Parts: sequence; C-alpha cells; structure tokens
Amino acid sequence: MSRCSDHHMKLTNGKGKCSVPMWQNGCPAGFCDEDAFGPPTLCNTYRDGYKGYVPGLACPAHGGPSCPGIDLGDGNFSGCDQSGGDCPVCGK
Repeated sequence: MSRCSDHHMKLTNGKGKCSVPMWQNGCPAGFCDEDAFGPPTLCNTYRDGYKGYVPGLACPAHGGPSCPGIDLGDGNFSGCDQSGGDCPVCGK
C-alpha cells in the first residue's frame, strides 16, 4: 500500500489532495488524489455508498468540504461560487 504524502495530510494555499485509498481487483491502487479542501466532515455515507477509511484530507465527493473560495481576511471566505470563475484556490 502507498503511504500518504504531505499533500494528503496538509493544505498548501488552501488545497491538498484526497487521501481516500483506491482499490482495483482487490489490490491497492494509490489514492483518489482529487483536490481536497479539508478533512472529511462527519456523515455516514459518501460517494457510491463509501463509508471507509479516510486517513487525511478528503475531496467533496468523499465527504470533505467544498472549496471555501477567496480569503477575505479575519477567517472569512467568499465561497467559490462568488469568485466569478477564477477562484485562486481551485481554479473554477
């Protein structure tokens, strides 16, 4: 099995990579590696009924938070939908 890298455990400029393990034919196949914006939130079921192990950061499809958008200062964020399509965190 692969080991989690720093980008699976820590945010850099508000973004990291999803740490959910992937499997193919019953064998380890790395990590999801989609953009992640924090650890998973507490919920019972993620994408496709996934309820498994999330060792670090999680993408929105695996129960992680969505992109917070632009930092307005004092811990306030605009929300990605307010960025007009050029969010500096996720690029959307």
